Amino acid sequence: MVRSIFLILIYLFLISNFESINCQTKQDSLNQILHSSGDLTTKIEASLKLARTLLNQGNAETRKYLEIANRLITEQKDSLYFAKLYKIYAQYYVYTGNYEKATEYFLSTIKICRSLNNQELLDSALNGLAQLNIRTKNYEKGISIFEQLLKKAKENKNTEDIVLYSLNLAVSYGEAGNLNKAEHYLIQVFNSNPKNKFYKAVAANNLSFIYNNSKDYKKAVTFAKVAVKFSENFPDKAFEIESLTNYSNALRGLGNYAKAERIIRKTISLAKENNYIRKMNNAIGNLALNYEAMGNFRLAYKHYKDFAERRDSLLNESTNAKINELQIKYETEKKDRIITEKTEALERKNQALLFTGAGVVLFVFLSIVIYSLYRKKNEAYKALVKKNLEIISSEERYNLIKQKDNKQEKYSSSPLSVEKKEDINKLLEEAINEEKIFLNPDITLGKLAQKLGVNSKYLSQVIHEYYNSGFADFINHLRVKEAARLLSSNSYRHLSIEGISEMVGFKNKSSFNIYFKKFMNVTPSFFSRTSANLNS
Repeated sequence: MVRSIFLILIYLFLISNFESINCQTKQDSLNQILHSSGDLTTKIEASLKLARTLLNQGNAETRKYLEIANRLITEQKDSLYFAKLYKIYAQYYVYTGNYEKATEYFLSTIKICRSLNNQELLDSALNGLAQLNIRTKNYEKGISIFEQLLKKAKENKNTEDIVLYSLNLAVSYGEAGNLNKAEHYLIQVFNSNPKNKFYKAVAANNLSFIYNNSKDYKKAVTFAKVAVKFSENFPDKAFEIESLTNYSNALRGLGNYAKAERIIRKTISLAKENNYIRKMNNAIGNLALNYEAMGNFRLAYKHYKDFAERRDSLLNESTNAKINELQIKYETEKKDRIITEKTEALERKNQALLFTGAGVVLFVFLSIVIYSLYRKKNEAYKALVKKNLEIISSEERYNLIKQKDNKQEKYSSSPLSVEKKEDINKLLEEAINEEKIFLNPDITLGKLAQKLGVNSKYLSQVIHEYYNSGFADFINHLRVKEAARLLSSNSYRHLSIEGISEMVGFKNKSSFNIYFKKFMNVTPSFFSRTSANLNS
């Protein structure tokens, strides 16, 4: 599926702090040194290494060892150790999302390093501060720092730093939306043939993404192949999955659907084996897109539905609309095929009749039949609108119950009791009838469950069993019924259909039209026009 440049280029930030990433000292060994050594300097070193190691692991005990290090360094009063400690503190606050604190500690580190003339630690702190600026969308400031660091690295002919800062500049320009600049720096890294092949693979993968984004699929394939080749040797398969994803997207862009399908299925298998559930689901979505591009709407619909059902929450409007669009395409394709076959058979009969002189009579007869069918169809639709209006006007509360279905095997092992289901349903009915929660365009299963104070899985079960419906259909059916009320009311005649759709919670007119036709069996415009005539 489509992703932002940051999600692809995020790998670049993984290689920005070698000092912490390459620390292989085991936690238990460092703890032993910290608690057994009598030398203050040794204890400080051990506490700092422990803090760095735990931070890289995302361990909650990081703060504990930072405070231990702070206490020991305060006792020794060593400025260099304070600079090292403040840098880790800055990284810790970046990790916890306190960017204001992170900035303070980076600036403190930079100030101490300049007073000590410690260039290596200074550059590392500046690099961290630049990354923080990019993360907080202060692109101009972050890019400015990276460019200064790159200029200095070039003056010192430090190849490793040149590659590092070039990659970080690619991230920055990519995040800022300047893909041309991002491409420029990535090509420089790729052509420099760095010693660490991970850099080359990252550059190749991100170039593939950029060329896919600009629809230059031949280049995208070229660089994706390089990324896939190198990624196969990496222990973490997340990068290989990303590389394969870019490769399959490029192949689809070139129209090589068969090969794209093989690559996507390999991606799904690899993600499943390594328990990357979200990446596996995204690959299933890509498989649906591939089938859609092939014109195989049956399989596209099947896999897109599979992709959506793996998310136990309200589908976003684009995904929901996509599923219905594919279903309509598939059903239309099937109907068109039947109609074509019948038309061809009819044409053959017509030709035989024409040869016998009966063609004109048949034509007149068919015209009368078609006109009669059209009139009947139109009258049937009007009757349907009238019936819907009668139902709407008679309802005092929103009643969506189709048929209780307590025999669903899906929930046969659920611990939810009948009494608890009734309680949850009462809460749901109150939220629907009194608060009209469905009018919120951003409502999800999780948000509604949180509002009601119930487990989201239990809420989903109640909706399925009581209303024989998924959450998306449940909410959108209510929205359609509210839209029908407004469209049939003279008080809202001045509003456009699109305006009505927004009022009831739909984010776009396309989704509204699809769901309205699904639940009312007529289009919103026909319903509005017919209800106006009936009310006049």
